[in-house]
Amino acid sequence: MGYLGQIFAVIQEGTGQQPSNTIRVVDNNGADINGGFGGKFIWLVAEFHNNKSSAISNIRIDYEDKEDPGRQDLGSGTGGKFRYLAWRTDGEKKITDVQLLRRQSPVSWDTLRGLGFEGMTDDINAGRGGDFLHIVWKY
Repeated sequence: MGYLGQIFAVIQEGTGQQPSNTIRVVDNNGADINGGFGGKFIWLVAEFHNNKSSAISNIRIDYEDKEDPGRQDLGSGTGGKFRYLAWRTDGEKKITDVQLLRRQSPVSWDTLRGLGFEGMTDDINAGRGGDFLHIVWKY
């Protein structure tokens, strides 16, 4: 499988057919980022490669008041703040597995480690309610 080289959103209108290469969801708790909010169907897809020097070492969610037309909004069609993926490649540890974690209560670091993961983003749903939703990963 290698190292995480890219993670991006597939944004769909209409019936929202989940892509076959959507990242796995811990406990199969729903892969649509906008699940429960209406708006567009949004799925996360990851691409892996063997080039450690350009691999992703950390993922974050940027929350913005204004739209950035060059980026994919993870809250597309739901109103409120815009939510964008961002990452770094300069860390020594590189991501080798990435999944989505959806919970009804806040996720602690103890819970994260108990599930076998070493890192997570802030809550993608912060400020809009709904489930607590994080991208989680292993090095």
